[in-house]
Amino acid sequence: MHVNHGRDPIAIVGAGCRLPGARNLTEFWEVLSQGRDAIGTIPQDRFDVETDRGRRPDVLRGAGGYLDDITGFDARFFRVSPFEAVRLDPQQRNLLEVTWDALDDAGIPAESLAGSNTGVYTSLLSSGYWELLRQAGMYDMHAALGAAVSGIFPGRISTLLDLRGPSMGVEAACATSLLAVHVACRALWSGEIDLALVGGANLQIVPDLYFALGDAGVLSSSGKCKFGDVEGDGFVRSEGVACVVLKPLSRALEDGDRIHATILGTSATHDGRTGGSMVAPGLEGHKNMLRAAHRDAGVSACDIDYIEAHGPGTRIGDPTELAALDAIMREGRAPGRPCLVGSVKSNIGHTEFVAGLAGLLKTALAVRHRTVPATLHVEEQHAVLRLPNAAVELATRAQPWPERDGPALAGVSSFGMSGTNIHVVLSEAPDQAPPPRTRARPSHVLPLSARDPQALRELAAAYADLLDTGPDLEDLCFSAGGRRSQHDRRLAVVGADAKSLAASLRAFCDSGEGDERSLIVGERRVPKRPKVVFVFPGQGAQWAGMGRDLLAREPAFARHMHACARAVEAELGWSPVDVLLAGRPLSRVQEIQPTLWAMQVALARLWREWGIEPDLLIGHSMGEIAAAVVSGALSLADGAAVVCRRSAVLDELAASGAMWAVGLGEKDAQEAIGEHAGQVCVGVVNSRYATVLSGDGAALEKVVEPLRRRGVFCRRVDVDYASHAPQVDPLREELIGTLRDIRPGAGEVPIHSSAWSRIVEGDELDAGYWFENLRLPVRFADAAQAALAEGRPTVFIEISPHPLLQSSLEDEIEACGATGAVVSSLDRAEPETDILSTALARAYALGCRPDWERLYPEAGYVPLPAYPWQWLTFWPDAPKSVLAPEHPPVAASTRPVRTDMAVLSENELAGVVAGLAAQVLAVPGHEIGIDVPLTLLGLDSVLASRFRDRMRKDLGVDVPIRRLLGSATLLELATELRSAAPVTTAAPAGLAATSMASAAPAASVATA
Repeated sequence: MHVNHGRDPIAIVGAGCRLPGARNLTEFWEVLSQGRDAIGTIPQDRFDVETDRGRRPDVLRGAGGYLDDITGFDARFFRVSPFEAVRLDPQQRNLLEVTWDALDDAGIPAESLAGSNTGVYTSLLSSGYWELLRQAGMYDMHAALGAAVSGIFPGRISTLLDLRGPSMGVEAACATSLLAVHVACRALWSGEIDLALVGGANLQIVPDLYFALGDAGVLSSSGKCKFGDVEGDGFVRSEGVACVVLKPLSRALEDGDRIHATILGTSATHDGRTGGSMVAPGLEGHKNMLRAAHRDAGVSACDIDYIEAHGPGTRIGDPTELAALDAIMREGRAPGRPCLVGSVKSNIGHTEFVAGLAGLLKTALAVRHRTVPATLHVEEQHAVLRLPNAAVELATRAQPWPERDGPALAGVSSFGMSGTNIHVVLSEAPDQAPPPRTRARPSHVLPLSARDPQALRELAAAYADLLDTGPDLEDLCFSAGGRRSQHDRRLAVVGADAKSLAASLRAFCDSGEGDERSLIVGERRVPKRPKVVFVFPGQGAQWAGMGRDLLAREPAFARHMHACARAVEAELGWSPVDVLLAGRPLSRVQEIQPTLWAMQVALARLWREWGIEPDLLIGHSMGEIAAAVVSGALSLADGAAVVCRRSAVLDELAASGAMWAVGLGEKDAQEAIGEHAGQVCVGVVNSRYATVLSGDGAALEKVVEPLRRRGVFCRRVDVDYASHAPQVDPLREELIGTLRDIRPGAGEVPIHSSAWSRIVEGDELDAGYWFENLRLPVRFADAAQAALAEGRPTVFIEISPHPLLQSSLEDEIEACGATGAVVSSLDRAEPETDILSTALARAYALGCRPDWERLYPEAGYVPLPAYPWQWLTFWPDAPKSVLAPEHPPVAASTRPVRTDMAVLSENELAGVVAGLAAQVLAVPGHEIGIDVPLTLLGLDSVLASRFRDRMRKDLGVDVPIRRLLGSATLLELATELRSAAPVTTAAPAGLAATSMASAAPAASVATA
């Protein structure tokens, strides 16, 4: 075993790449393991070979390793406006996406890193993109930032993810990317950071360096990188993008990460003058680098199994590197066990500033798969490799990893023309045997999300294919929910097995639809979590057999239900669990209400255990007792006391009245009562369209009979007493007396009382309150309206064995014009575990954040399909409009601007403002939703200043930049514009939407 000085190794927990012949890590390993040569010819459309700009057509028509498309970018995913995207160097665009791929591969939701001590270390050098921007006339701040890759890009990543650790670009010629790994490891070992993102990109956008390298004679005449071959005369230039995610091994193991390999030690040295010149390799410098790395890693050279050489295939570089390796690797090595050596450049060419990361990824994959890939294009090996006692052997064929005691050990070298040398020592990851499973969920919820509808469909298809391979469903669902970022457009499928889940996903791909019990689609329009309101209905949701399925198949519910049952049993001497398991109908109020209360409390606690935390609780009549327990205002024992003792008192009202639900609003219901007002009252106001009449049974019959004749909905409530009516008054003293010993306290979650029609403090819920809760009208509609008044998207979750209040809540949502939805926990017509899983899926689709680790406590992380990027093409062209105006001009007027705005509706005015925003952001007008903050479309401080100036000019109003960069939507801005004072420093230009001809020169934007 190696000895690492007690220092925690660094785990490579995630990686992403785009390399010649490979769009991702899986395809890269296929290139390596299959011994493929991914080198082609230089794309003739990349450079203008025939003009003066292409002064060396003989060079530019040669070999190269190129990516398929460097013009495409999913700008909408990253909230980058088209205006900015075309000014963003393709190296930055590609590395943004690959960094996200690496985080996905690591199973780290991007949002979980916000505020974290994460460092970003990147290797990007100038690609020449600025030259294209300059020729297109794009001189602005976005172009300057977009082309300044070295120091700007790491800051872009840190800002995007809200990272608080060091953020820097490093540079050491072709050793740059491995130097970035070295710097990141040092920061992790010192405790300066907790996590590191290390990435690099190398794209060839202008041909100038080709000429210099051609003149220097270092480009391969054969179009092959022949590392280790005496005929090697140079390298092939290639493009590449790569990123790795690093964290301490102990944390990676604790977090259950999949680990590609571990880094034991690193070294960064310089040749000094040992090579004779700065660009010539130095033998002593290489030796010193290897010794320093082994010393840092705590390993001996004789224990190293494989070295990934810098290995470009040059006449001077290869012999020097091989001689240094042979000298160091023979120290203490047993005869007949040479160290294998190879070079990824034989497969993909020299990716220059990404070469070190490419070699690191190859070696990590080789260690993980315990396979050494072949090094290609070798016919006659260098003399040092042919020595009879050579300590190094060129891996010219794919072969199993050398067998020996201890973990696999490898090294990766990367050299720069500056004389910088970097070496990294790798080891295979420790065994990570999954813990044994004690149970499996009866019904699974698989969540998927994307930021584009087409991406969501492609992701669904990829998951359907993955399900066909028979993955562990617990692992898959946990990983998709808990180890991936959750985006705006959401899809959740519910099923018991992989086949049913795959079928639901394919139904969505084919038609966008499916069985609403097993496939739920939603869209979250704002980035924050919706407001969650738990709603506890009153009596009436009970049914024979409720709870039995959950007790048998949902251990968390059973645990909470048994706790509630013990509290009831202490009061009444019988257990609600026994009643539920018996499956018989409930008849008496003293049996119905304690059992319903127990079901409600257990369901609410289950929802919270699954991570759905309420922002507000609303109880309806007896439902407030459960709400008080869930809030923490009443203990479980006190809640049981209230429901049990109060229901016992209610027994005295048996056969003393009736209650009728009617399809009338409160005012119309009062009019219908008419002359019976002394005997009948409005006991419940569920919505502006639904009330419950309470009172004397005979009088109620006289009230509802004419309503029935008019076709008004009327249904008798299944109770034989009249609550929320004067019939309750005689019970006041007895009820307060029997509850005098309860001790309410401050709750953790606010309760909106439907008796007092306001938020109540927990200590107000004393004995007197529980009488008023029974006597006063239930003003449930007021509570629902108050919950919606904030304007925040709201999800009502009905905590009940059967929905009673869904239609009333939907009425209020529609009447208020609010963004809201209702989720029913259970339904007597559906199997309980299935419908509850569907309810959780619906909550997720509406923007809630389930705790997937609690839902799948024994699951582990597994790799998932990559995010399907939706590319548009962004590339500089001759100056012209990016997009035509989407909004027709509104005729200019000689009247004051405020008068012009006043004649437009808010939606019309929002459309005019959207037209201006579309021009500033270069976004098609139909993509600008008037109910979405502009920051989600890429508005930043620079563009906000430009947008403000356009509104000053075209609308004659001044909106603060801080307002534009806040959460205000265009509709909200339009409302504010009506009261904004006109700008008097310049004459307004009217409401005409300015043509794009007046905007800054832009570029071609098309679908890829």
